[in-house]
Amino acid sequence: MCTSRRLKLIKAFTFLASIMIANALPYENEYGPEYGEEWIMFLDDNGNTHTLNFSVMPVDSRGLLFGKVYFHLYTRRNNVSELLLLPENNEQIRSEYFDATKSLTLLTHGWLSSSDSEWLQYIKNSLLKRDDFNVIAVDWREISRNKIYPWPAFSTRYVGKQIAKLLQALRNSYRVDSKSIHLIGHSLGAHVMGYAGMFHEGNISRITGLDPALPLFEIPQLGPDFRLEKSDADFVDIIHTCGGIYGYRRSHGHADFYPNDGRPKQPGCDGIQPIIEGCSHGRSTEFYGESITSKISFNAYPCDSWRNYEKGECKEDPTLMGHDASAARHGDFYLYTNDEKPYAKAEK
Repeated sequence: MCTSRRLKLIKAFTFLASIMIANALPYENEYGPEYGEEWIMFLDDNGNTHTLNFSVMPVDSRGLLFGKVYFHLYTRRNNVSELLLLPENNEQIRSEYFDATKSLTLLTHGWLSSSDSEWLQYIKNSLLKRDDFNVIAVDWREISRNKIYPWPAFSTRYVGKQIAKLLQALRNSYRVDSKSIHLIGHSLGAHVMGYAGMFHEGNISRITGLDPALPLFEIPQLGPDFRLEKSDADFVDIIHTCGGIYGYRRSHGHADFYPNDGRPKQPGCDGIQPIIEGCSHGRSTEFYGESITSKISFNAYPCDSWRNYEKGECKEDPTLMGHDASAARHGDFYLYTNDEKPYAKAEK
């Protein structure tokens, strides 16, 4: 679908999506009836607030500028990242530290963020503490820093293509097996990874979406090719923590996890409204990071609704949320968490 057609569809259905956001607020709205219908506040990684205005839409594809995408490789053998360069003309990629015998995990960030973000470095360090992985941090800050949200949102497709090119180069150079690849993205980064999986030749083993961005994506008329969906990998697991505001509310993965109903406000996220929502959006990254090395598991239970889970009607056959999620378990899963670290609740 061309960009101009997508813009028309988005304009046509933005009002519907905004009503969904407004109706999803499970706490007092401090900003009046227009909040969620015309705009929302967004809290970036540095604690700065930004306005996401649904009425400010690009009139065409001009201004949809593509910056560079950087790939930083980390292993147990290099404390400082090694910058991987995409080869030209099908040449082999060269790396001093990449080890094709190890599993490969790629991480990426969302809007107004970068690979330097605290959550991404936390997950990277936790992965390397747990095992000797190849970890690649994908940095698309030159694109994501655009404060007019629709432009970075549309550019997730381009960034995903660059990741797919990198994976193909690694495959050509090191015979990397698609079954050893795990992609992890937060917010807009989840959709980036969805595109990477879609463009990759052969199925990616796993994609984890950490509260995938809702605005401009959870619009059914756009179709599954324009957002993270279960078709993008053999196993797609999604952790919802700010559903209906910043993140997906509906189930789009093979396994969808809804800690504390997957909505704001998440336990421990207190303060003014942007802090509640920003904190809740970021909880998905904290839950996942903790799950990598914690001795306490995030046990989640299959259930047809949060209401029935709260009633105690779903107490059997738990599965794990986070790094050790089972690809064999599909469906919607619910759990409670603590309001501070450790977030996982020890079961008696």
